[in-house]
Amino acid sequence: MGRMAFVRLYEGTIRNRDTLMNYTQDIQGKVTQIRKVEGGRTEDVGALEAGDIAVIYGLSGVRIGDVLGHPGAIPEEAKLAVPLLTVRVFWEPDVDDHKVIGALQELADEDPLLDAQWLQDERELHIKVMGPIQLEILNSVLEERYALNVTFGQPSVIYKETPARAGEGFIAYTMPKPCWAILRFQIEPGSPGSGLVYDSVVRSSDLLPQYQSETARRVPEALQQGLYGWEVTDLKVTLIEGQHHVWHTHPLDFAVATPMGIMDGLARVGTKLLEPILQVRIVVPEENGGRVMNDLVQMRGTFEPPVLQGERMIIEGRLPLATSLDYPVSLSSYTKGRSTFTSFFAGYEECPPDVSAERTRRGVNPLDQAKYILSVRKALQG
Repeated sequence: MGRMAFVRLYEGTIRNRDTLMNYTQDIQGKVTQIRKVEGGRTEDVGALEAGDIAVIYGLSGVRIGDVLGHPGAIPEEAKLAVPLLTVRVFWEPDVDDHKVIGALQELADEDPLLDAQWLQDERELHIKVMGPIQLEILNSVLEERYALNVTFGQPSVIYKETPARAGEGFIAYTMPKPCWAILRFQIEPGSPGSGLVYDSVVRSSDLLPQYQSETARRVPEALQQGLYGWEVTDLKVTLIEGQHHVWHTHPLDFAVATPMGIMDGLARVGTKLLEPILQVRIVVPEENGGRVMNDLVQMRGTFEPPVLQGERMIIEGRLPLATSLDYPVSLSSYTKGRSTFTSFFAGYEECPPDVSAERTRRGVNPLDQAKYILSVRKALQG
């Protein structure tokens, strides 16, 4: 039957043999069958109405989180949660590395948020997750579907970086011949949550459109690892100067030059560390309220004045994920299970100056230009 895709329909109707637009990937697919699942039984229903949840077959490239049709009808709260933790995957020495890597890359193809990354030099496999429950589910899927037994390391928080101030990055990639790519970027801090905004003010007579397109395509890749090894976000990058050479420029020169120009700019402006923040709601017996408020202060949290409801106290506030990873367990322990802790992701905020977090860089740093050029040229040729 092919790949199964569970869908929730918010608007309209889907019927067998309909052609659906995958808005996320900008591709089309034809529905071959629609089945409803109830209590382990499946029934071929032929059509799906707004409000229904069912399994659709026939969409070969579909992935978890893809939007089918028009995104306007999907409410904000239905968007997928963001993975805030990264963990290393371990397996026994007698298990074939390729089998584990292949299995997790297949799962990451279905759920891109897993972002399975194999670090060849370190021989380490890392994935991104939302919490311990997801790790339990992954464990059972790997065992049932692939007959693999793995363990996971301690989860660590995914930080991000953002430019500390505005400035420029420049690269003149003209050696060793044959090559010629000159780029100058303006890098500016953006508003929180704005992600990456890219623009070009370079005339096509100075830099041909295909070279500008290649540069634009490589900028997000170049920002995957900043000065501390984390993704760089909330910034505007503008290409303000660009040149190619009629004879010496190779189409891939701008693929090599872009990361060097971007990293040159980040090194000049510096980056600030951002950490994930949780909005939390804690309900505890009144006698535990004082300790909870003290805990929140110790964890660098902030909170509203507590509200009393009978013999229970409700405390709402914001907490850095890094300081509160194990707090729900300790809270439940000292309140003897008479507490509730609910949280949701509230965005990334700047870390205090005394907080530092650095991640080992994958591959050669584009700031080491000579070494980087050699490694990338070899990779592009290979």
